[in-house]
Amino acid sequence: MIRRILSLLFSRMTLACFLIITPILPVAIAQKSATTDDTQAATSFEQSEQEAVEFVQEHHPELVSLLESLKSMREKEYQMAIREISRTKKRLDGFAKRGPDIYLIELDAWKIQSKIDLLVAKGIAREKEVDNDVMRGLLKDQVENQKKRWKHELETLAKRQKQIYGLLQMTEGHEEEKIDQQLAALQNRVGSKIGKPKKSKQEAKSNP
Repeated sequence: MIRRILSLLFSRMTLACFLIITPILPVAIAQKSATTDDTQAATSFEQSEQEAVEFVQEHHPELVSLLESLKSMREKEYQMAIREISRTKKRLDGFAKRGPDIYLIELDAWKIQSKIDLLVAKGIAREKEVDNDVMRGLLKDQVENQKKRWKHELETLAKRQKQIYGLLQMTEGHEEEKIDQQLAALQNRVGSKIGKPKKSKQEAKSNP
């Protein structure tokens, strides 16, 4: 696989870009049906492109020049890379809704992995072994990040366990009371519908 990639007519920097930005893209990609509104599709991609580039500029600036090289030489792969970065950003945005702690943990995880991938890609492109000290430092950061993730998961589980225990305490010893409350609510729901005159078909059409 590596030999085939190296045989492509890339400059070494562009090759590094290809290896770092699109390593996890599937070999076979389902082709989407052609859209009838090319302008709308182009506008959508431009927006995704801007957001993806801004995301990279903020969190891993070294990738920006590689993206530019990829865009000038391999447009199709560039578009795939932009979409992949956009999916990553959306995934991180989802974590942001859960809370700032998990968002920062996941963001750091992406940044560390991105730096590792870039270091490996440069080593392949330059046919030179990577710096062990630098790689070890990144791997250490990755392990520490994983520890933070597991600690956060444990804290989340502990909070959830406390909530469930509280709900259980509210239910135990009050089963009949809760049944009576739910039964009364259901009876009221049924009673509110009984005796109401049904609309004729004509009335239903005029007052949907």
